[in-house]
This record gives sequence, structure tokens and C-alpha cells, in this order.
Amino acid sequence: MDVRNISMCLGSLIEDSREANVSAAGIVEPSARAQTVFGVLILLAGLTGVLGNGLALQAFYACKALRKPKHYLVVNLSITDGLLCVVFCPVTVWASFAHSWTFGKPGLDMIGFSVGVMVIVLMTTQLAIAVQRLAVSIKPLKAAVYITHGRVLLTAATTWIYSALLMPPPLLGWNRFILDHSGVSVTFDYLARDDLSRLYVIVLLIFAFALPLVGIVCSYSYILVAVRRSRQKAKVPTTGSTRKRDTKTAVVALSLSALFCASWTPYAIVVLLSLFNVTVPIIYIMVAFAIAKCSCTVNPLMFALTLPVVRQYYKEKLDKYLRL
Repeated sequence: MDVRNISMCLGSLIEDSREANVSAAGIVEPSARAQTVFGVLILLAGLTGVLGNGLALQAFYACKALRKPKHYLVVNLSITDGLLCVVFCPVTVWASFAHSWTFGKPGLDMIGFSVGVMVIVLMTTQLAIAVQRLAVSIKPLKAAVYITHGRVLLTAATTWIYSALLMPPPLLGWNRFILDHSGVSVTFDYLARDDLSRLYVIVLLIFAFALPLVGIVCSYSYILVAVRRSRQKAKVPTTGSTRKRDTKTAVVALSLSALFCASWTPYAIVVLLSLFNVTVPIIYIMVAFAIAKCSCTVNPLMFALTLPVVRQYYKEKLDKYLRL
């Protein structure tokens, strides 16, 4: 999905139609036309997510080589993203085309809590995958023994428990769930001015964004260092094939880190600037929100496609259909 096209499209829509409404949270809502475009983007992202994650899960089910503990976290990623698409996208698309939130306060709280939990599960699962890959690259023999059925399932369960512990406060009066700048999508109240609510926003930024981000970047960076060191330590001659493998490792690691940063950093920056009472143009806010929410459909596909067995499975399937 081209970010520049999204930005240009939303920019023209919002500039052409400035008859904005102000929500109860003090958020300036965009025009009905912009909300429709936002709804179409979320619809396309949802369909892509359901299809892509469905294909990934089908590969995990059908291919024996993928039914191993080391792949369970990627399965957790795909299941979570599929649930997110099913829960978040239909409600948001409906509200976008209706140009209003029609599900009341209970719907606001339910969607806000469930989507918040699943988004944090996606982030923490990506962190767990990065740490697992780091362990495999540093001590492959020890990792092979340690990565067991029970331990990986416990890790997956921990991502859900951790996420579920971070999201109840808005339901209990510490902060709240509101409609974001699209006027049709739910988020936590990062515009609140009382100190207690702002403290919750800071807690989320640290424990739901900053810690996973630092962990992911450090893990993949160290993987690159570990690969280089192992080659030098073993005094393996640098041939064309080893250079190719090292380059591939670097590309995969950097791509996953860059995808995470590009997806969520704009959203985090908007929230951080709001904490310091800095006014951000609505076009940038909507683009940041759209990128973050649409990225949830792309990240699991990237992780699934980094597995050679998944690529080989669908290559064989494609070859089979092409021969028919």
C-alpha cells in the first residue's frame, strides 16, 4: 500500500472539505468524503489480512515441516492478526460509510479493549520471535533443546496475558477509549490533559511500543553481528554463497525492523507530540493512523514469508496449478 498515495488522497479530500465537526473528546473530525476513503482503505486492509493470514494458517496446517514449536509464534501472529481483521475492520468500515459511530459507549469500550489487546499481542509476539531467532543464531544447539512445545506455548500465552494487563485501565476510569481523528475508529484518549490520563499514555508508549521496538531492533542487529563473528571465528572463507547468505540474513533482519518502525513510529510520534500540546495537522494524523492500522495486515505476512518452508509450499502449489 503506497503511503504517498494515501497521503495525497487524504490531503486533497480534507483540504477540499473543511466543514469539520468536533467530537466530544475535542477531536476535529474530517469530512464525510475523507471518512469514506478511510473506510475503503481499512476494508482493503481487512480483506488482505483475512486472505493472507488464512493462506499462512492453511500452510501451517497442511505442511508437516511447519508444525514445529519454533513456528508456533508465527502462528500466534497470524491468528491474532486474523482476529484483529475480523473484529476491527467490519466495525470501522461500517462507521466510515455511515459517517458516525453507531455502536454507543459499550461498543467503544469493547472494540477499544479488544483491538488494543490484539495490537499489543502483535507487537510482543514480534519481539518474542526476534529473541527466538537471536537465540537460534547465537547458540543453535542449545536453542534447539530449549525451544519446546510447552515453552513456546507459554511464551504465546504470556503475550496475551501481558497485553490483557495493559488494556483494562481505560475501562476502570484510568484514561478512556475515544474516537480517533478519523471520527470512526477507536483509540485510547491521548489528548487528555489530566495528569493521571497522561501517565497512562506514557505507560502505553513505554511498555507497548518502546520496549518491543528496542528489543526487536537490538535482537536483529545482534543477529547480523553474530553471523559475521561466527564466520570470522570459524575462519570460513568468504565465498559468493556465504556472502549471499549473509546478505539475505541482513535483508530479512533489516526489513522486519524497518517494517515495525515504519508502521508504528508515526503513530507514536503523534501521541508523543499530543502529550506536549503540539498541534499536528489532521492529514498527518490520519495518515499515521492508517499506516499503523493497515500495517497489522502486512506484518504477519512478512513473518510467514521469511520462512523458506512456507515459500516452498506455495511455490509447489502454484507450479501444480499452472500445470493444470
